[in-house]
Amino acid sequence: MSGFDKTNESSKITLLDSFWRFQMIIEVIKNIRVLFHGEAKRPVPLLHYLELNDLRIDELLEDEDRNGEFIIEFELEQDTITFSYEMHELEETSQVEYIVYFICKWKWIWEWYSKRFLEYDIPFNVYPTIIDYAKARIRPLELMEEKILELEGFTKEDLLFYYGSGPFDDFEEADRNLNQILEYDEVNNKEKMREQGLYFDQRMERWIHIPDSLDIIENTIRQLSKVR
Repeated sequence: MSGFDKTNESSKITLLDSFWRFQMIIEVIKNIRVLFHGEAKRPVPLLHYLELNDLRIDELLEDEDRNGEFIIEFELEQDTITFSYEMHELEETSQVEYIVYFICKWKWIWEWYSKRFLEYDIPFNVYPTIIDYAKARIRPLELMEEKILELEGFTKEDLLFYYGSGPFDDFEEADRNLNQILEYDEVNNKEKMREQGLYFDQRMERWIHIPDSLDIIENTIRQLSKVR
């Protein structure tokens, strides 16, 4: 997903109202269910629907003739909250489909807090040179080898000009991704998230305790990320 670059000013008052009303409620995510309600009479798990129709999420969204809605259910420690969104409904601040925003948001929060890649469950690393970075990060192998050959054809001056001097830290990308989530957020900040492990979710109107919710976020979002 590309960067989030739009905001709706009218949402700020609602967000602050929710923050004050629910400032003392801290929840743990115990389960997340993502369903799709399409042609069938009843909603089915989104992953099951995609498998039956041999689709990825992006392919599903590209089909303008297909109608349906996504249903996202958060089972919390003290409550259960359910949202439904029309298939092509856009998240107001990012102007991307809500299901894409949902996946990216929780993936980026998980990766930033865990300092790991969610899809592969491997820790972030720091690479001394851009070639080391390419060897570790670019896949498939054929594409990586192609890029290495390209980089090896650069002079030292060109590498410095185009890529900088390094080192190249995986966490920097995670930090930039989180910035997109927090850009128009007047409640959350990185200090509170890191030091207290708290994130206020505007839609649920609840504080989420990140450390105790990581396992559920990981299991749900990893599966969805793999079929985007």
